[in-house]
Amino acid sequence: MKKILFTLFFATLYFNSIGQCDPPINVFNSNINFYNADVNWNYQVNINKYKIRYKIVGTTSWSYKNNIDSNAVTKNLNNLTPLNFYLWQIRSYCDTTNTNYSQWSIADTFYTSTINCPSITGQFTNNINYNNATSNWTINANANRYKIRYKIFGTTSWSFSGPIYHPINNETIPLLQQNTTYEWEVMAYYDSTTQSASLWSMPDTFSTSLFISSMFDPIISNSIDNPICNSPTNLTLFASQSMNEPDIETTTITSDGGYFDIQTLSMGDSVGYATMALTTQTISTILKVGIIAGQNYALINSYDSTGSIIGFFSVENLSTGIKISSTSPNDGNNYTTGFTSEIHLTNLFVNPNIDGPLNFYTEIESELNDQFNDTATVMVNCISNVSENNSTQELNFEIYDLLGRKTKFKENSILLYKYMNGKVKKINTQKK
Repeated sequence: MKKILFTLFFATLYFNSIGQCDPPINVFNSNINFYNADVNWNYQVNINKYKIRYKIVGTTSWSYKNNIDSNAVTKNLNNLTPLNFYLWQIRSYCDTTNTNYSQWSIADTFYTSTINCPSITGQFTNNINYNNATSNWTINANANRYKIRYKIFGTTSWSFSGPIYHPINNETIPLLQQNTTYEWEVMAYYDSTTQSASLWSMPDTFSTSLFISSMFDPIISNSIDNPICNSPTNLTLFASQSMNEPDIETTTITSDGGYFDIQTLSMGDSVGYATMALTTQTISTILKVGIIAGQNYALINSYDSTGSIIGFFSVENLSTGIKISSTSPNDGNNYTTGFTSEIHLTNLFVNPNIDGPLNFYTEIESELNDQFNDTATVMVNCISNVSENNSTQELNFEIYDLLGRKTKFKENSILLYKYMNGKVKKINTQKK
């Protein structure tokens, strides 16, 4: 009998110790959305802090909000699962030791749903190719912004894109796998926070095409504006590629004559301009001198309209001519969507002081180790008393082999250059 009384005595002390604080009363919910809700209670005096627990009705695992300020009478529960019944309770803590606290309040329930955040409709997909596609949906005039998610059909891992601000109602889905089926969904946010979000839309599906690569066959053209020997001239370097060719990794251009007038340059000098036309935009840049390493080597930086460096290449004087070298950064997919590029160097190149052909040799390697070689030939004229008309005639020529057959330029050959003015020159094209 004494043992029973002793046990009852300590049980009474225990319940009195946790009952020194009263649990909050008049609990209720408000501002219910799909992913969050506000829970509320009456203000309590002599409280140090509060703690809330909540869970989906019928489950066993609770989530908690700890260390809620004693002056608070509301708390937002976030990261909820839409279209579910939730149960929540709150308790009071009377001191800082976390040992003197109330019982849990009576339970309150709410359902995560709202009519204020309608789902987006009207989805469709277009511009589908082997590695990207465009998602589209119907604009909702009340939306602040959108977000999309996409994944390989039948898998569970989503990728996300956004925010996409109203009134834009499309988004490119990038870096896809070829010959693969994908699904995507879109959701809307109806204010500048993450509170008022819609459910994900119904999924839309599409299949990427099979990638068919093109032969690595860039078009190269190197030319000068002024043909007079031993004089400065504008040097233009042109390159283009068709869609789905392997990307260019390294480019080297050399000549068998002439030189760059590097010794007159200073860092920051403007030496020309460049233009690159992509499938989606055209980029214009200014070329300025970067590092100068003596009179025979310099780096040329390419600056965009914001003044940022977006690329560079080197110019160099060799014993036999000049050398231009560049390396393109790898964008990760090894194939181009197509481009044209023009580099204009203004009076930096000086023609050789020898009358006759000047050859520019281009060597290119792709990111897939494809090799490409090209030779461009221009004529340099050292006859100062030739009229402009005759100069022009001499710069127009046809090429023949030693048997008199019309041919194209060939390396390591003896060729005959027949000019419009009747002049014929024998040219040795062996690369020096």
